[in-house]
Amino acid sequence: MALLRPSLTLVLDLDERVAAEQTILEINRSYAHIGTPVIRTHACESAEDAPVRNTARLIVNMGTYSYLNSADEGADERWETIVGPWIGNMLRKIGNNMKVFNDRQRKIGYPEVHFDTLDIELGAGAFTVAVRPQGAGAVDEAVAERVTAARNLRNDGTFAEAVRVELPCAESWNAQRDAAWEAWATEHPEVLEEPDTDEEAPSGDVADEAAEPAPEKTREELLAEDVIAKSYENTAVPPTDSEALPRPQREEEEEEDPFDFPVDYTLWAVIGADGATRTYDSVAAAFVG
Repeated sequence: MALLRPSLTLVLDLDERVAAEQTILEINRSYAHIGTPVIRTHACESAEDAPVRNTARLIVNMGTYSYLNSADEGADERWETIVGPWIGNMLRKIGNNMKVFNDRQRKIGYPEVHFDTLDIELGAGAFTVAVRPQGAGAVDEAVAERVTAARNLRNDGTFAEAVRVELPCAESWNAQRDAAWEAWATEHPEVLEEPDTDEEAPSGDVADEAAEPAPEKTREELLAEDVIAKSYENTAVPPTDSEALPRPQREEEEEEDPFDFPVDYTLWAVIGADGATRTYDSVAAAFVG
Protein backbone atom coordinates (compact mmCIF):
# COMPACT_ATOMS: atom_id res chain seq x y z
CA MET A 1 0.00 0.00 0.00
CA ALA A 2 1.39 3.39 -1.00
CA LEU A 3 2.32 5.76 1.80
CA LEU A 4 -0.22 8.55 2.10
CA ARG A 5 1.29 12.01 2.21
CA PRO A 6 0.32 15.52 1.10
CA SER A 7 1.57 17.27 -1.99
CA LEU A 8 2.51 20.93 -2.10
CA THR A 9 1.49 23.64 -4.52
CA LEU A 10 3.82 26.57 -3.85
CA VAL A 11 2.60 29.93 -5.18
CA LEU A 12 4.99 32.87 -4.84
CA ASP A 13 3.37 36.28 -5.31
CA LEU A 14 6.16 38.82 -5.89
CA ASP A 15 6.20 42.59 -5.96
CA GLU A 16 7.10 43.49 -9.53
CA ARG A 17 9.94 45.69 -8.24
CA VAL A 18 11.92 42.59 -7.21
CA ALA A 19 10.61 40.28 -9.93
CA ALA A 20 13.44 40.74 -12.43
CA GLU A 21 13.93 37.93 -14.92
CA GLN A 22 17.24 36.89 -13.35
CA THR A 23 15.66 36.80 -9.89
CA ILE A 24 12.80 34.61 -11.10
CA LEU A 25 15.28 32.22 -12.72
CA GLU A 26 17.22 32.02 -9.46
CA ILE A 27 14.03 31.36 -7.49
CA ASN A 28 13.03 28.53 -9.82
CA ARG A 29 16.49 27.02 -9.49
CA SER A 30 16.71 27.44 -5.72
CA TYR A 31 13.26 26.04 -4.94
CA ALA A 32 13.43 23.13 -7.38
CA HIS A 33 14.18 20.59 -4.63
CA ILE A 34 10.99 21.63 -2.81
CA GLY A 35 8.76 21.85 -5.83
CA THR A 36 8.55 24.02 -8.93
CA PRO A 37 6.89 27.21 -7.70
CA VAL A 38 4.13 29.05 -9.49
CA ILE A 39 5.38 32.63 -9.66
CA ARG A 40 3.03 35.56 -9.97
CA THR A 41 3.73 39.28 -9.80
CA HIS A 42 1.71 42.25 -8.68
CA ALA A 43 2.11 45.98 -9.10
CA CYS A 44 3.20 48.23 -6.26
CA GLU A 45 0.26 48.92 -3.95
CA SER A 46 0.59 52.70 -3.84
CA ALA A 47 3.62 54.96 -4.01
CA GLU A 48 6.80 53.77 -5.68
CA ASP A 49 8.63 53.93 -2.34
CA ALA A 50 6.01 51.82 -0.54
CA PRO A 51 7.37 48.71 1.21
CA VAL A 52 7.86 45.66 -1.00
CA ARG A 53 5.21 43.00 -0.33
CA ASN A 54 5.77 39.35 -1.19
CA THR A 55 3.64 36.39 -0.15
CA ALA A 56 4.17 32.64 -0.34
CA ARG A 57 1.13 30.36 -0.47
CA LEU A 58 1.56 26.75 0.62
CA ILE A 59 -1.50 24.92 -0.71
CA VAL A 60 -1.82 21.56 1.03
CA ASN A 61 -3.25 18.85 -1.23
CA MET A 62 -4.55 15.56 0.17
CA GLY A 63 -6.94 14.54 -2.58
CA THR A 64 -10.23 13.26 -1.16
CA TYR A 65 -8.77 12.54 2.28
CA SER A 66 -10.09 14.79 5.04
CA TYR A 67 -7.66 16.24 7.60
CA LEU A 68 -9.00 19.65 8.65
CA ASN A 69 -12.35 19.01 10.33
CA SER A 70 -12.20 16.76 13.39
CA ALA A 71 -15.78 15.66 12.75
CA ASP A 72 -14.65 13.81 9.62
CA GLU A 73 -13.63 10.21 10.13
CA GLY A 74 -9.87 9.75 10.42
CA ALA A 75 -9.13 13.48 10.08
CA ASP A 76 -7.43 13.89 13.47
CA GLU A 77 -5.25 10.83 12.95
CA ARG A 78 -4.19 12.01 9.50
CA TRP A 79 -3.31 15.40 10.92
CA GLU A 80 -1.31 14.05 13.84
CA THR A 81 0.62 11.42 11.90
CA ILE A 82 0.88 12.91 8.41
CA VAL A 83 -0.17 16.50 7.78
CA GLY A 84 1.11 18.18 10.96
CA PRO A 85 4.67 16.77 10.74
CA TRP A 86 4.72 17.40 6.99
CA ILE A 87 3.84 21.08 7.50
CA GLY A 88 6.69 21.39 10.01
CA ASN A 89 9.09 19.90 7.49
CA MET A 90 7.88 22.24 4.72
CA LEU A 91 8.20 25.32 6.93
CA ARG A 92 11.75 24.35 7.85
CA LYS A 93 12.73 23.67 4.22
CA ILE A 94 11.21 26.84 2.81
CA GLY A 95 12.53 29.00 5.65
CA ASN A 96 16.07 27.65 5.28
CA ASN A 97 15.85 27.96 1.51
CA MET A 98 14.74 31.58 1.78
CA LYS A 99 17.68 32.40 4.04
CA VAL A 100 20.24 30.66 1.79
CA PHE A 101 18.72 32.26 -1.31
CA ASN A 102 18.96 35.77 0.16
CA ASP A 103 22.51 35.19 1.41
CA ARG A 104 23.51 34.38 -2.17
CA GLN A 105 21.53 37.28 -3.64
CA ARG A 106 23.27 39.65 -1.25
CA LYS A 107 26.73 38.35 -2.17
CA ILE A 108 26.21 38.67 -5.92
CA GLY A 109 24.53 42.06 -5.65
CA TYR A 110 20.99 41.04 -6.59
CA PRO A 111 17.88 42.11 -4.65
CA GLU A 112 16.80 39.94 -1.76
CA VAL A 113 13.32 38.43 -1.75
CA HIS A 114 11.62 38.26 1.64
CA PHE A 115 8.11 36.95 2.16
CA ASP A 116 5.83 38.79 4.56
CA THR A 117 3.87 35.62 5.29
CA LEU A 118 3.85 31.94 4.45
CA ASP A 119 0.14 31.26 3.96
CA ILE A 120 -0.67 27.61 4.70
CA GLU A 121 -3.97 26.91 2.96
CA LEU A 122 -5.87 23.99 4.46
CA GLY A 123 -9.03 22.17 3.42
CA ALA A 124 -9.17 23.55 -0.13
CA GLY A 125 -8.80 27.09 1.19
CA ALA A 126 -11.40 26.82 3.95
CA PHE A 127 -8.85 27.78 6.60
CA THR A 128 -5.50 29.55 6.26
CA VAL A 129 -2.77 29.88 8.85
CA ALA A 130 -0.31 32.62 7.86
CA VAL A 131 3.12 32.38 9.47
CA ARG A 132 5.48 35.36 9.56
CA PRO A 133 9.11 34.23 9.24
CA GLN A 134 12.05 35.55 11.21
CA GLY A 135 13.93 38.62 10.03
CA ALA A 136 16.28 36.74 7.69
CA GLY A 137 13.56 34.38 6.48
CA ALA A 138 14.07 31.23 8.55
CA VAL A 139 11.10 29.52 10.21
CA ASP A 140 11.42 27.42 13.33
CA GLU A 141 10.01 23.94 12.71
CA ALA A 142 8.30 24.19 16.11
CA VAL A 143 5.96 26.81 14.62
CA ALA A 144 4.08 23.85 13.12
CA GLU A 145 2.82 23.14 16.65
CA ARG A 146 1.12 26.53 16.60
CA VAL A 147 -0.48 25.70 13.26
CA THR A 148 -1.84 22.55 14.90
CA ALA A 149 -3.06 24.63 17.85
CA ALA A 150 -4.90 26.98 15.47
CA ARG A 151 -6.59 23.99 13.81
CA ASN A 152 -7.62 22.60 17.20
CA LEU A 153 -9.08 25.96 18.25
CA ARG A 154 -11.09 26.05 15.05
CA ASN A 155 -12.44 22.58 15.73
CA ASP A 156 -13.34 23.21 19.38
CA GLY A 157 -15.33 26.31 18.42
CA THR A 158 -12.97 29.02 19.71
CA PHE A 159 -12.14 30.04 16.14
CA ALA A 160 -15.42 28.75 14.73
CA GLU A 161 -15.99 31.73 12.44
CA ALA A 162 -12.35 32.18 11.45
CA VAL A 163 -11.11 31.73 7.91
CA ARG A 164 -7.59 33.03 8.54
CA VAL A 165 -5.20 33.20 11.48
CA GLU A 166 -1.96 35.20 11.35
CA LEU A 167 0.99 34.22 13.57
CA PRO A 168 1.81 36.70 15.01
CA CYS A 169 -0.61 39.53 14.29
CA ALA A 170 0.71 42.37 12.13
CA GLU A 171 0.86 44.86 15.00
CA SER A 172 2.98 42.54 17.13
CA TRP A 173 5.31 41.62 14.28
CA ASN A 174 5.80 45.25 13.21
CA ALA A 175 6.63 46.29 16.77
CA GLN A 176 9.11 43.42 17.11
CA ARG A 177 10.73 44.23 13.77
CA ASP A 178 11.05 47.96 14.54
CA ALA A 179 12.60 47.32 17.95
CA ALA A 180 14.98 44.72 16.50
CA TRP A 181 15.97 47.05 13.65
CA GLU A 182 16.72 49.91 16.03
CA ALA A 183 18.97 47.66 18.11
CA TRP A 184 20.63 46.16 15.03
CA ALA A 185 21.25 49.56 13.42
CA THR A 186 22.89 50.75 16.63
CA GLU A 187 25.37 47.87 16.34
CA HIS A 188 25.78 48.40 12.58
CA PRO A 189 25.80 52.20 12.09
CA GLU A 190 27.30 51.78 8.63
CA VAL A 191 23.89 50.75 7.26
CA LEU A 192 22.59 54.25 7.95
CA GLU A 193 25.52 56.01 6.29
CA GLU A 194 24.88 57.45 2.87
CA PRO A 195 27.52 56.43 0.34
CA ASP A 196 29.87 59.25 -0.66
CA THR A 197 29.52 59.49 -4.42
CA ASP A 198 31.42 62.76 -4.80
CA GLU A 199 34.78 62.06 -6.37
CA GLU A 200 37.54 64.51 -5.63
CA ALA A 201 38.49 66.15 -8.89
CA PRO A 202 42.16 67.00 -9.37
CA SER A 203 42.87 70.70 -9.48
CA GLY A 204 45.69 73.09 -10.27
CA ASP A 205 49.10 71.69 -11.12
CA VAL A 206 48.04 68.16 -10.18
CA ALA A 207 45.32 68.21 -12.81
CA ASP A 208 47.75 69.56 -15.38
CA GLU A 209 50.26 66.83 -14.59
CA ALA A 210 47.59 64.16 -14.85
CA ALA A 211 46.49 65.54 -18.19
CA GLU A 212 50.00 65.64 -19.69
CA PRO A 213 50.83 62.48 -21.66
CA ALA A 214 54.10 60.70 -20.97
CA PRO A 215 56.88 61.70 -23.37
CA GLU A 216 57.16 59.37 -26.33
CA LYS A 217 60.18 57.07 -26.14
CA THR A 218 62.70 56.84 -28.93
CA ARG A 219 63.24 53.68 -30.95
CA GLU A 220 66.60 53.12 -29.24
CA GLU A 221 65.06 53.37 -25.78
CA LEU A 222 62.35 50.87 -26.67
CA LEU A 223 64.92 48.42 -28.07
CA ALA A 224 67.06 48.76 -24.95
CA GLU A 225 64.07 48.02 -22.71
CA ASP A 226 63.21 45.00 -24.84
CA VAL A 227 66.74 43.60 -24.48
CA ILE A 228 66.62 44.05 -20.71
CA ALA A 229 63.22 42.38 -20.48
CA LYS A 230 64.47 39.36 -22.45
CA SER A 231 67.82 39.06 -20.70
CA TYR A 232 68.75 35.87 -18.85
CA GLU A 233 69.01 37.68 -15.55
CA ASN A 234 65.37 38.70 -15.80
CA THR A 235 63.96 35.40 -17.03
CA ALA A 236 65.99 32.68 -15.33
CA VAL A 237 64.52 31.22 -12.15
CA PRO A 238 67.09 30.03 -9.61
CA PRO A 239 66.55 26.54 -8.20
CA THR A 240 64.40 26.85 -5.12
CA ASP A 241 62.68 24.49 -2.76
CA SER A 242 59.05 25.05 -3.75
CA GLU A 243 57.89 24.18 -0.25
CA ALA A 244 59.89 27.11 1.07
CA LEU A 245 58.17 29.58 -1.21
CA PRO A 246 55.56 31.73 0.50
CA ARG A 247 52.10 30.73 -0.62
CA PRO A 248 49.70 33.46 -1.67
CA GLN A 249 47.17 34.12 1.02
CA ARG A 250 43.61 34.60 -0.17
CA GLU A 251 42.05 37.44 1.67
CA GLU A 252 38.98 36.13 3.41
CA GLU A 253 35.84 38.06 2.68
CA GLU A 254 34.17 39.31 5.77
CA GLU A 255 30.72 37.80 6.05
CA GLU A 256 27.96 40.35 6.25
CA ASP A 257 25.80 40.19 9.32
CA PRO A 258 22.26 40.33 7.88
CA PHE A 259 19.40 41.84 9.80
CA ASP A 260 17.63 39.09 11.68
CA PHE A 261 15.53 38.62 14.79
CA PRO A 262 13.56 35.82 16.47
CA VAL A 263 9.79 36.17 16.37
CA ASP A 264 7.50 36.04 19.39
CA TYR A 265 4.35 34.21 18.25
CA THR A 266 2.25 34.95 21.34
CA LEU A 267 -0.36 37.29 19.79
CA TRP A 268 -2.43 36.06 16.85
CA ALA A 269 -4.82 37.80 14.49
CA VAL A 270 -8.03 35.80 14.04
CA ILE A 271 -9.91 36.95 10.95
CA GLY A 272 -13.50 36.06 10.11
CA ALA A 273 -15.18 35.69 6.74
CA ASP A 274 -16.49 39.25 7.03
CA GLY A 275 -12.97 40.60 7.59
CA ALA A 276 -13.50 41.29 11.29
CA THR A 277 -10.25 40.77 13.21
CA ARG A 278 -9.71 39.85 16.84
CA THR A 279 -6.42 39.44 18.71
CA TYR A 280 -5.85 36.16 20.51
CA ASP A 281 -3.25 35.67 23.24
CA SER A 282 -2.01 32.11 22.72
CA VAL A 283 -0.27 32.01 26.11
CA ALA A 284 -3.27 33.24 28.09
CA ALA A 285 -5.58 31.22 25.81
CA ALA A 286 -7.98 34.13 25.54
CA PHE A 287 -8.98 36.92 23.21
CA VAL A 288 -7.55 40.36 24.00
CA GLY A 289 -10.01 43.19 24.56
